[in-house]
Amino acid sequence: MTDPNVSIPTRAPSQTSEDDTILPFEVPALDLRGRVVRLGPAVDEILARHDYPAPVAKVLGEAIVLASLLGSSLKFKGRFILQTQTDGPVRMLVVDFVTPDRVRACARFDRNRLDAAIAEGKADAAALLGQGHLAMTIDQGPQMNRYQGLVALQGGTLEDAAHSASVPAQGRRAHASGGF
Repeated sequence: MTDPNVSIPTRAPSQTSEDDTILPFEVPALDLRGRVVRLGPAVDEILARHDYPAPVAKVLGEAIVLASLLGSSLKFKGRFILQTQTDGPVRMLVVDFVTPDRVRACARFDRNRLDAAIAEGKADAAALLGQGHLAMTIDQGPQMNRYQGLVALQGGTLEDAAHSASVPAQGRRAHASGGF
């Protein structure tokens, strides 16, 4: 900014913590909408219950943020379930987001394969997940069908898979599912 007369809006720090917050935003001039997700104690509590090794906790934390981001965009009471099943050391992640603000999660991993991956310096999310699939399920309750979208995990991260998918809407690019 070269004009010294342009003021930049500022705000004082909040008196309360902004952790465990999902904040929708919109920039109409750019036709842009999104959400900012900031999780702290909620994720800490989930991870502390299970005492996961750091690399597993990191990838599960990423899954929790992704499920919270997508699940919070549902416009009805229901749940958004994110699940991976892969051939990597972290064989499965499950995150259950219930609108508007409840989340739980768990991971299954092979301790020997995880230790070997760490020793080889291959403990990033892509290496821990390996090949498999990411399932995203929308459950609107007992009176409605579940909708599930599947995306291949091909040695990339959850973010990579999420970018290649869209959340299914009323069965488009999805199939009804009876659960896991």
